[in-house]
Amino acid sequence: MKLSQEKLIQLGEYFNDTYVPDNLPGCSILVNQENSEVYYYETGLIDVNRNRKLKRDSIFRIYSMTKPITSISIMMLLEQGKINITDDVEKFIPEWKELSVYQSGSFENLITEPPKRKMTIKDLLMHRSGLTYDFEDTSFVQKIYLKEDIKIARAKEKLTADQYIKKLANIPLAFSPGEYFNYSISTDILGFIIERISNMSLEDYFKKNIFEPLDMNDTFFQMPKNKINRLSDCYIYDQTNDKYIVEDDYEKSSYMEKPSCYSGGGGLLSTIDDYMKFCNLLQNKGAMNDINIIGSRTADFMMSNHLEKDIDLYDIAKGKWGTNIGKGVGFSLGGSVVLDPIKNMSLRSKDEFSWGGAASTLFWVDPTEKISVVFMTQMLGNPLSTEIREDLRKLVYQALI
Repeated sequence: MKLSQEKLIQLGEYFNDTYVPDNLPGCSILVNQENSEVYYYETGLIDVNRNRKLKRDSIFRIYSMTKPITSISIMMLLEQGKINITDDVEKFIPEWKELSVYQSGSFENLITEPPKRKMTIKDLLMHRSGLTYDFEDTSFVQKIYLKEDIKIARAKEKLTADQYIKKLANIPLAFSPGEYFNYSISTDILGFIIERISNMSLEDYFKKNIFEPLDMNDTFFQMPKNKINRLSDCYIYDQTNDKYIVEDDYEKSSYMEKPSCYSGGGGLLSTIDDYMKFCNLLQNKGAMNDINIIGSRTADFMMSNHLEKDIDLYDIAKGKWGTNIGKGVGFSLGGSVVLDPIKNMSLRSKDEFSWGGAASTLFWVDPTEKISVVFMTQMLGNPLSTEIREDLRKLVYQALI
């Protein structure tokens, strides 16, 4: 089936009328089918105070849309025989040989036990490691992360990768590896492992192996000074006053500084066109324009569901993925995978591979209809984030004829 450009016009009009500027200062939407652009729309601002308009080359903080790029990097190392997804994590992080699992108790009196099995690379790829995030209120361990400043992406504490690893060796896991799905810093740890295996910084590894081959020239961890005027402000929803406020002003942005460690889980900046190049790579099973990044079988393996048979995220996830949005959705080695669109109560295609970022960004790759979509905006803590993503999918798929 083909997307109707005429019907896609409704998509931008709806977002402009419904979300901009009351909920979002601005947004952009790019839709490809069979690697060709069929629709682009932009509206609003990237900087309300200075009235800077959102443009096609605007640069956004993509946060967790960094994760699939880290996953592909692990797949590249797998193809080279340098790592297996069944490897124990302690093979690459020997500092973690004596991990423990939280049972009960307070900061002063933690009661722990040994994990039922060792943590594997696959556990990290699938957020089943027992690690957590400082904002995922699913365990007392989250409070320990807050107390110990375990915040890797754009952290104010200037810790190196090795310092984070050493700190985490003394913090219990929230559960034994494999027991649950819990969104976490797992992909950051994969980034640290990539650095140890390759003897390169994650920045250099991404640049050499992914960004340069794909001409992703506007994707980076640190903002180049000559491109700063294209960087969006980042906003955050202020619940008390029911409005959005500036969280990161582009002129004073922390992204101007070189990070003390590179966050493979949430550290990148990118543009809508650059990220679509990455989506095209996924859509083409690891190749683009005669450039092969990973083999097609490896790409399929990465983007396939790896949950147990007859299990979805609703069944095993802690946090929001354990609610209705996890119904009919599985998880791959780097993003969500639709198992059952009817159970998910959506127009999505089976096998759709997708993930989003903290600032309300989103991408998906639909191998059935050969559709790829990238959505860019900059709003943290957005109370309408789920509705925005549902509307985006609904309005793209209503245009299939």
